[in-house]
Amino acid sequence: MFAACRHLTEQLTRSPLSKGRPGSRVTFFPSQKNGGPVACGNLQQADYCVLLEYQPEVRSYKCRPPTLRRGDLRYKADFLVFLNNGREVYHKFQPTAASPEAFSAGQKQAVETMLFDNGLFFHWLIPEDLPHPLVHHNLRFLYHHGFGSSRKAASRVRRQVLAQPERQMSFKALLASGAIPTDISHAIFLDELRIRLEQRITLETMIYGGHYGHC
Repeated sequence: MFAACRHLTEQLTRSPLSKGRPGSRVTFFPSQKNGGPVACGNLQQADYCVLLEYQPEVRSYKCRPPTLRRGDLRYKADFLVFLNNGREVYHKFQPTAASPEAFSAGQKQAVETMLFDNGLFFHWLIPEDLPHPLVHHNLRFLYHHGFGSSRKAASRVRRQVLAQPERQMSFKALLASGAIPTDISHAIFLDELRIRLEQRITLETMIYGGHYGHC
């Protein structure tokens, strides 16, 4: 199936994903920003969804957007990200040299030229763009454990912490005060509350009030 793609020659719709195939890594990520499941072709894409959910400037996103093609040149992005300022940005994990999808220097330049010529924004994702594995693990934990909460509930938990003389409480103390674990996790993920993401989350983890980013 083909459709016009602004100034590009064509836009090729990719085959839909489905589970059940031998060796399949298809994952349906429960996206709050998209209001439903996002089909991911591998675990790396599913993990990246967590980061897109965490970034406040991201309004929504599409995994495995249509392939952009001009002649024999093809560009298969991992994501098309829609920002709050109206900009759309293609994100693609840069293939390693050993990957069958690896670009030569010339091919990469040709792809970038094609995208530039059509006024498209893009970003190559490299390991340095991704958080430390423990930070990523904690964000994933907070996102999934906060599912089902609301911004209103998160704000309520934040007020509980800000009401303390030092504007901080441990997980254990906040739970003892009657706060619901789901709401605590959601408040931290929304940055209504802060923790030290580079440390393991335990009952002794300190939670701080404020909107100044995580410690």
